Amino acid sequence: MSENELRQLTADEIVAYVRRLEGDLAAAQAQLAKLEAELAARGGPPKTPANSSVPPAKGWKRNRPPTGGKRGPPAGHVGRSRQRQAPDVVVACYPTHCGGCGAALAAADAAPHGTSQVVDLPPVQAVVVEARRYAIRCRACGTTTRAEYPAGLEPTRVFGPGVEALLSYLHERHHVSYERLQELCTDWFHLELSEGAIANCLQRVAGRLTPQAAAIKEQVRASPTVGADETSARVNGRTHWQWVFQTPEASYHQIVPRRNGAVVEAFQAGTVAGTWVSDLWKPQLNAAAERHQICLAHQLRDLQYAIDREQSAWAQDCQTLFRLAIHRAHQRDAGELWGAAYTAAVRRIEADCDRLLATPVPGAEASRLWVRFREHREHLFVFLDDPGVPPTNNGSEQALRPSVVHRNVTGGFRSEWGAAAHATYATVLDTARKRGQTALATLQAILGPPVTLLPQLQCSPTR
Repeated sequence: MSENELRQLTADEIVAYVRRLEGDLAAAQAQLAKLEAELAARGGPPKTPANSSVPPAKGWKRNRPPTGGKRGPPAGHVGRSRQRQAPDVVVACYPTHCGGCGAALAAADAAPHGTSQVVDLPPVQAVVVEARRYAIRCRACGTTTRAEYPAGLEPTRVFGPGVEALLSYLHERHHVSYERLQELCTDWFHLELSEGAIANCLQRVAGRLTPQAAAIKEQVRASPTVGADETSARVNGRTHWQWVFQTPEASYHQIVPRRNGAVVEAFQAGTVAGTWVSDLWKPQLNAAAERHQICLAHQLRDLQYAIDREQSAWAQDCQTLFRLAIHRAHQRDAGELWGAAYTAAVRRIEADCDRLLATPVPGAEASRLWVRFREHREHLFVFLDDPGVPPTNNGSEQALRPSVVHRNVTGGFRSEWGAAAHATYATVLDTARKRGQTALATLQAILGPPVTLLPQLQCSPTR
């Protein structure tokens, strides 16, 4: 009701209108009390990926309302069309008869009128390369000399580097199962092979990648800042743990039966990291390091749960402070904040944090976090002092993400060697990704080109 309409009401009408509003308010308060009671009976609001460490895949996803229009790019998106390329095959299209009178036309009179390009794939056919070994008896001394098989054509192998790289790429990067790999090779490449042959191939390639994985392990171990995380894995029907120790340039993965501090201790092998970035899992916090940076992304989600459940103003203030600290670090890295201004901003953040942690706070969830932050006060803002330290452990979680997908798709590993092979692949391929290299190109560089692309093979002699 507008203000003018209210002014036209009589005193009795105003009283009736107020009484009606009081009734509506009482009904709304009763409904609110009922909902709060139901929420309390369930132990508070549910935990979601937004307010806890629940995986995003388990979060509720709303249905998009029908819009009646085509879904497309967001507003402001700049489209880009495929650019024409130098053709590999040219098909010349000449008219043969006149469209007016039907007379025959001479190709010599043709003039360019337009082009149309189509990109296609030729049929793929596996190539069998056979090496035939010969022996020659010397006419001078009578010694018989036999040729050695060249690299890539040894009698101990069945498939060449091209097949090995492709099988490894599809299984480890795109999580194609053995059964589907077998079907794919049969239907597309006309290559008949068993699941056992695929397993042997992957195991052999993992052995070739082992030296690179060992070198990556040493690089990560020697880094001044190390991030670490772990996730579950199923090996031969039992729960194991996949650990990752990583830096912005390299990642080292391993799958072991334990989730305790002995794994971290074995990885460090007596070394001491400058800064160890992790969540609050105790074995991670016990890692040998001069400093520890706990993941603020985890803390922001936990603070959100305290806000959802208890409407905690303290949790809201802490959340705002942590986000401001991350923002200040981004400004520093972008060159937007430096020198005395940055130092003053950091001091304000530190002082505000001390103020928030000075006195106990109400609420069970907020109080639990208050105790946590007081205990780990020195681990909250290490990243503000060192640009090489990230404020979150997102790098480790992202490094584990492909393995989580692999676990969900394949259901786990049937053998210890399969788990170890996957960890080796993950180490080499994730490190390659961080260095701007593609997975397939990395495998091809390590395994070598297919034997069909090698120059004329030279066989070394042997007696």
